[in-house]
Amino acid sequence: MRAPKRMVACITVRGEPRQFPAEALRFRPAAYGIALRDGCVLVARSRFSGRWELPGGAVAPWETLEEGLRREYEEETGLQVSVRAFVGFDQGFVAFFQHAFNSLRFFYRVEAPDVPVRAQLDEVTEVRWVEVAALSDESMAPGHYAFVRRCLAPREERGR
Repeated sequence: MRAPKRMVACITVRGEPRQFPAEALRFRPAAYGIALRDGCVLVARSRFSGRWELPGGAVAPWETLEEGLRREYEEETGLQVSVRAFVGFDQGFVAFFQHAFNSLRFFYRVEAPDVPVRAQLDEVTEVRWVEVAALSDESMAPGHYAFVRRCLAPREERGR
């Protein structure tokens, strides 16, 4: 299938809109983990956007979503997590370092050990437990806050 001759609107890692030719886009599956404890969620502050984001990221072609999630989570936080439950997915057109992607993002509930975290300083500036009540759509990477809230919703509401 040939890409149409049109531009696609993407959001850069700094939150700026940018247009890319449709034929330049690539698929990018990514997996993110939601670790909750005592009303807090483990988040990492992006070095690129300054926003909080759920640990995780791109899944390599040879990895399952869960393998990629565990690898990315450990790289960013130093923690080896157990993947518990699929929460949901979304799609977004994003740009990283002059490359445009149709990003399919999969979110999972994870269990993190109760040990100190360490930030992967080339991608994030800090990793810490933050009260969910202190977070918002504006303070987090696009789409991430909705999935944190979904994990906290009563079971009946999550199925919708």
